[in-house]
Amino acid sequence: MRHFLIKVICFSVFILMASVALDYAISSGLKRMNDYRFETWNDIVESNINADILIMGNSRAFSHFSPKILDSVLHTNSYNLGIGGHPFNIQYLRYKVYEEHNKLPKVIIQNVDFFTIQTANIGHEREQVFPYIRDSIFRNNLTNLGFSWAEINLPLFRYFGYQLVIKNGLMEFFHLHHYHNQSSEKGYRPETGKWNPTALNKLENIESVVDSKALNLFENFLDDCNHKHIRVVLVYSPLYFKAMQKLRDKEKFDILFHNLSNKYAIPYLDYSHDSICMDSTYFKVAIHLNKRGAELFSTQLAKDLKLILK
Repeated sequence: MRHFLIKVICFSVFILMASVALDYAISSGLKRMNDYRFETWNDIVESNINADILIMGNSRAFSHFSPKILDSVLHTNSYNLGIGGHPFNIQYLRYKVYEEHNKLPKVIIQNVDFFTIQTANIGHEREQVFPYIRDSIFRNNLTNLGFSWAEINLPLFRYFGYQLVIKNGLMEFFHLHHYHNQSSEKGYRPETGKWNPTALNKLENIESVVDSKALNLFENFLDDCNHKHIRVVLVYSPLYFKAMQKLRDKEKFDILFHNLSNKYAIPYLDYSHDSICMDSTYFKVAIHLNKRGAELFSTQLAKDLKLILK
């Protein structure tokens, strides 16, 4: 019996060590990829950003706001922290990890829209956080964002069911293949391709609600920025006018953001009725500008910010 127990313990230790090694190899490989899902997280945790101006928001942030254009007009150092497919509670998590590893920004440009004041688990492109799960901010928050105890604490467990992610990570780690997957520039990744109205045509309306928990978190964030002397600018970036027509309760959101603007004495720039919204040649889909539209918008925004941020 004693020999059997020794064998079981030795086998368990071997499995644990192999799991730790494999976890390290996959995670290290993913970090090496030229892939927008990991590039921004790498810059954050490696303290490579330290920007004066940060852009926050969902995919309408990372595909609409060009740091290169903002830098050229405002003579500053900006970075886009936009994270696609997630409302403010996930955006805020990314910012807290940023704050842990980088200096505080002077200005935060927060893109707001019908999807901002909601809460969600990390679901879309969930694998993007896998290599960084040992970071203390993640470990303290992921149980509330859809991750199990085992995924957070056991090596390799979070990769179960992600065969392609495992394969890509190992291929990259062992230098068998180097991946380029829609690389970003200072977090900015504009949409490419021609106008596609398919999704818009299928929609009867765009519904959204204001989540009280998310609103409370958002106001705490604005309070915190005030205390830390970080200037916040709320920006509603352009969306195609036909999407606007299908958006329910737009007035409710206008009132909400105007009230927040007044309460915290911060600017609110609403481009949802800008002339760019009338021309589909500036859009990839109804809620996403293409590269041409994003750069036109970023240029206009930079000029407006130049007047505000004197």
